[in-house]
Amino acid sequence: MNIRNRMALGIGAWLVGSAAFAAQPRTTDEQLVMPLFPAKWAQVYERHGEQDLVEYIPEGETADQWQSKITVETYRNLNLPLDTLQRRAVAQSHDSCDGVVEGKFQSGVNNGFASAFWTLGCKHHKRTGFGEARYSKAVQGQGTLYVITRIWRTKAFGDAGPAVPPAAIKEGLAFLTSTVVCQTGSAQHPCPAK
Repeated sequence: MNIRNRMALGIGAWLVGSAAFAAQPRTTDEQLVMPLFPAKWAQVYERHGEQDLVEYIPEGETADQWQSKITVETYRNLNLPLDTLQRRAVAQSHDSCDGVVEGKFQSGVNNGFASAFWTLGCKHHKRTGFGEARYSKAVQGQGTLYVITRIWRTKAFGDAGPAVPPAAIKEGLAFLTSTVVCQTGSAQHPCPAK
């Protein structure tokens, strides 16, 4: 299976439809909920400011020596078109990678909020020497933009694509699909049952 087909695997499944996005007054109880967060993963990095960044890796891996990672970026007071955000990610990949593979950008509505999904492959990261496959989901909440990315670090790769097992891709897509921005008590942006 070539890289484009592999990265497209299940891409459409993440769009969870609901009523069309409508502007509402900003509420303070907006939250990111990740019901299928992988077991035995730990936070290894955290930075706060106008942009918060939190990184997680599985048990047995380190912040420097990892093969799987989840990043959660939170931007406050940023109302950026999601396709612009994706183009920034592509530009950053071109700066750090020899050989960028760009998957199809998809946008829609997720739990009542504007959302997007894209994939990026880095055949050879200039600093680490590894390859990477990234699946990203962005959700524009009311005043906050969330970007959740599932990353696999692989050996550098060519046109055959990264060596990410199909089961890992399936798990990554399930995680991203189930992750939602919600508001407690909201009919338009309901939080998942616990």
